[in-house]
Amino acid sequence: MSRKSTRTVKAIHYTGLDVEEEIVELDTRPAKKRKTNGKRVIGDDDFTNISSGEDDITEFEPTKKRGTKGPKPKDKKLKTKKRSLDDSEVDDELAVAGVSIPHSKSLHNGAKVKPLTGSLLEWFDSVRDTRGMPWRKEYDPSLSEDEKAQRAYEVLVSEIMLQQTQVSTVIRYYNAWLERFPTIKDLADVTDIEEVNALWKGLGYYRRAKALLEASKKVVKDFDGRIPKDVAVMEKEVPGVGRYTAGAVCSIAYGVKAPAVDGNVQRLFSRLLAIHAQPKKAALDLIWNAASKLVETTDRPGDLNQALIELGSTICKPQNPACGNCPLKDGCAAYRLANEKAADTVPDIEDMCNVCEPFPDDGKAVTRFPMKVIKKAQRREASVVTVLQVEFAGEEWLLMSQRPAKGLLAGLWEFPTTDLPEEEPGLPERLKATRTVVKKALPQMVSKDILPVVVGDFLHLFSHIRKTYFVVLVTISLDLLPSANDGSKWVKPDDVGSMNVGKSSEKVWTMISNHLSSI
Repeated sequence: MSRKSTRTVKAIHYTGLDVEEEIVELDTRPAKKRKTNGKRVIGDDDFTNISSGEDDITEFEPTKKRGTKGPKPKDKKLKTKKRSLDDSEVDDELAVAGVSIPHSKSLHNGAKVKPLTGSLLEWFDSVRDTRGMPWRKEYDPSLSEDEKAQRAYEVLVSEIMLQQTQVSTVIRYYNAWLERFPTIKDLADVTDIEEVNALWKGLGYYRRAKALLEASKKVVKDFDGRIPKDVAVMEKEVPGVGRYTAGAVCSIAYGVKAPAVDGNVQRLFSRLLAIHAQPKKAALDLIWNAASKLVETTDRPGDLNQALIELGSTICKPQNPACGNCPLKDGCAAYRLANEKAADTVPDIEDMCNVCEPFPDDGKAVTRFPMKVIKKAQRREASVVTVLQVEFAGEEWLLMSQRPAKGLLAGLWEFPTTDLPEEEPGLPERLKATRTVVKKALPQMVSKDILPVVVGDFLHLFSHIRKTYFVVLVTISLDLLPSANDGSKWVKPDDVGSMNVGKSSEKVWTMISNHLSSI
């Protein structure tokens, strides 16, 4: 039995960023009716386009040496003077600490925004086609019920695709999707998730593709192929749909007066209402209630929701918002606070806002709102990736395994990966994991004949996990290629690029390819 690639090589260390999982939709239901899945309290099946951004946001970078720690920042405490609420000025040190004069609840009622809906819709009409979105069409109340249901399917596809993905990227995938699955019934007929994943390849966040497939089957089976026009029913019954998506689909396709608050709209209303609080129930209730009241004032609810989304995405941006071009600036509380002298009066205690945290003092900027979210620390994990290469009859074969149908990277293919209990496992633990994988795939092998080559490692960042992948290569020549175990298969190296794999597996294959080409 001959072996190759057994020489020791210098390990390579990379860092890769990839927010590849945890598509979430803001959910304001009571906590006992919600579930948590590692990032924030959300609906378990919810998805939404919380922000624009590509899946893989950086290229490879050398990692810092693990185990080193920098100096801890010194804890500087601000010394403040006591000052009564009757004082007309706020002490400079207090202002730096983020202390603000209490404000009235009426600051958040949005009353000054309602008269501007006409200006908002007029603005939207002028920019509706600017970005060339094929799913963005004018609402036609004369459409038949079947035609409206078809529009609902098209809107649902676009909304799911737009989650965490830029418009320019989605357009091509949207057109290809509707060409292959022009109706929801065409999609529901799919029996193999691989067919859906293949069309989704490159868009990332494969859980969205699975959600669309499950939604189509549910709608065809239980609703005669028509997506429900009732927001509550859609949110409850259709997989992968939460409050935002239900509101967006029902308002745009069916003309239902329902709000649709995604991340862009949440930021927009945080400024319109000057809400400075963590995105928890009290603050989100204020935003959703304001959005509900606003959409009730128009006979164009779909256009109004799209206008708010477009405004938040293109004008009321996280940094450098173009307030001068905003059709709602005259009703915006944050804009008013940034450009007017603060009132010296203090509201009655019964009328004081009990939702907001103190406003920070950064030049009265509109960007004080919304309050910066306190993110949960990412958990650290480590995994060993075993790339098993078998030479048989003059050809090379690689072992690939399919991940479970649920969980991280659900249903995607990868090189056999073993999760380890330690964040920084030692070399013996890593090699033991590799030998276990090889012996399971090739039971006839004995440990002394398995000669792993440590290729390198890289840090890969998911939305909620900092995972270090340790890559090990094992090359073995055999007289007979054995059958793969359930959930695994042998593939040729040229076929790896066409398989449905995650970004982390693409990085593994890049490392292996570079290593093999250097031998």
